[in-house]
Formats: sequence, structure tokens, C-alpha cells
Amino acid sequence: MEATQALLLENIKRIRKEKGMSQKDVSEKADMLVPTYSRLERGGSTPGLSTIVKIATALDIPVVELFQSSEIKDRSVAQKLEMVNDLSEYNKNVVNIMLDSMIEKDRVEKIQEVKMKSRLAELEKIRKK
Repeated sequence: MEATQALLLENIKRIRKEKGMSQKDVSEKADMLVPTYSRLERGGSTPGLSTIVKIATALDIPVVELFQSSEIKDRSVAQKLEMVNDLSEYNKNVVNIMLDSMIEKDRVEKIQEVKMKSRLAELEKIRKK
């Protein structure tokens, strides 16, 4: 079994258990037969994209969460930033651009929020006149 499939199946099982769901619960919500779901979770079959989407919907999570390593997902932002040092130069640049973009987006949103509050205060003054 390839690493991506192993991660997918491990996450399906882990998330199902974290949510306190049985295989029957997930299979019913995903419109699957219990034996089919059970075989899939054990690695006896390879799920197609539509099946993966159905399972993610049944688990009430985004599909991408099924492919995320819990080892990385559970780390703090500071720990993740430390891991950036081990990336290739290209990927470090990508992370840097993404961080710059998010920081700028947050700055712009805060400015807009201040402007909006100011405008609402002006409107409130006009309304009270």
C-alpha cells in the first residue's frame, strides 16, 4: 500500500473513532454497505474520489483533512515554522510568499474594520440628530 493511501485510511479510522462513530454510522451516512466500508478501512480496497468525498461528508470534515498528517496537524505554528528550515529553497520561498500574503491580508482587514467602525459611528451621530 502506498504512503498516501495508508495515511488516508489511517485518518479515516482515527477521525471516525475521535468522533465516536461506528463503521456502521459512517457507512450509512456515506451511503455504503457496512462490509464495503469495513474492507476499505482495513485497506482491502482502494477508494475512488467520490467515495472519499462521501466519507469526508459522513465524518463532517473537509476532504483535505483526510490527507493531512496528524503529526504535522497537531503541531503549533511555532513548531511548523521551525520545520520550514528543512524545506527546499523553492518551498521556503513559497512559504515566505504565503506568510507575506496572509500578514498583508490581515493588515488590510484590520484597516477596513477601523474604517467601517468609524463610518458606523458617523451614521449613528447623523441618526441621533
